[in-house]
Amino acid sequence: EDLDKSMKLDGKTMGELRKANEAKDEAALKAGGKVLVEQFTLAAKFWAKHKMADATEMNEKTLAAAKALADGSGAFASVGATCKGCHDIYREKLADGSYKLKMSH
Repeated sequence: EDLDKSMKLDGKTMGELRKANEAKDEAALKAGGKVLVEQFTLAAKFWAKHKMADATEMNEKTLAAAKALADGSGAFASVGATCKGCHDIYREKLADGSYKLKMSH
């Protein structure tokens, strides 16, 4: 449930970051990066607790990219680079359009 809330906030933040990137709004990019750092730090704890090494590795890459964005040294494009790979493995789309976490693959 906490991971679900976190990922929904990440999705919302990525949308905001897309707009900030198009507008070349550095302050908004840094602020969004900070939100992602917080959320992917929480996600890291979830993946580690469940001993899911591949998800942990993808999360670490995203966290590093979010930290770089937050401090102004990174690019927006690098933040979402691992999202699809992790979603393809761990996210299942349900008939109603919502998603659920797949704990095994």
